[in-house]
Amino acid sequence: MSLAEQIREMCAGFNGRIGLAATNLQTNETVGFLADEIFPTASVIKLPVLLTLMQQVEDGEYSLDDPLMLRRADYVAGSGLLQHLSPGLTMPIRDWAFLMMSISDNLATNVLIDHVGLDEVNDWLDEHDYPDIRLHRKINFNLLKTDQKLLGTSTPAALTRMITAVYQQTHVSSAACTEMMRMMNKVSADRVGRYLPFEPYGSDVPDSEILRLAGKTGSLAGMRAQTAVIYRGMPNENRGFALTVMNEGNSEPERWQPDAPGVLIIGRLAKTLYDAWMA
Repeated sequence: MSLAEQIREMCAGFNGRIGLAATNLQTNETVGFLADEIFPTASVIKLPVLLTLMQQVEDGEYSLDDPLMLRRADYVAGSGLLQHLSPGLTMPIRDWAFLMMSISDNLATNVLIDHVGLDEVNDWLDEHDYPDIRLHRKINFNLLKTDQKLLGTSTPAALTRMITAVYQQTHVSSAACTEMMRMMNKVSADRVGRYLPFEPYGSDVPDSEILRLAGKTGSLAGMRAQTAVIYRGMPNENRGFALTVMNEGNSEPERWQPDAPGVLIIGRLAKTLYDAWMA
């Protein structure tokens, strides 16, 4: 069975709607399933927020070292830890961005959307030919309960192109892309990485052969998404693959467990791609 047939069979068996877009970074081979259809992004939309922030830093509008203060009015529920800290806390913009990406802190996200500008995020997307990716508003769970597309929307193909651009150090400078990869390092390895052969801590595997993961996840009730790059070595070697999996509408009661169907299918798809392209 070909890789495309394996992917199609796995996606067709998912209880819900699912899309995938993946690219072998060494050969440029692609595989997809509903790759050009629109899905809700949930927190994956934080990636273009970060790219817009990095662009503004490069344009000299401010520095990653500039301070931002936590205000009581910034409170928002969901993932993260800033909602539990005291108003008045001040951190460099760099740390706000790290929290937004590394632990998907929602309060940090809304603060940074205010800082960079919602319209500016969509302008950046237009300027870089991403018409299928939209940031619609800041995080508001009351609205998201009525329509999961009210935060952000994208196609799997567009997000795979975006995470590939970060890995290959385009759109913004190599230094900015390296910093973004640091912020996304090992993000939710329990999804795309759960079935992959990562080396244990302290392994004597040469650094150039260590399997690495960087990406961004999103979660809402019955919905999971992840865009990521799995790779070895340096970006200019392209020894890996990029993928985005987006699913929604799973009918099981939402328990927010690491073995949720939308999580497991992401892991299984990633393992299938790894076996075909990297094993």
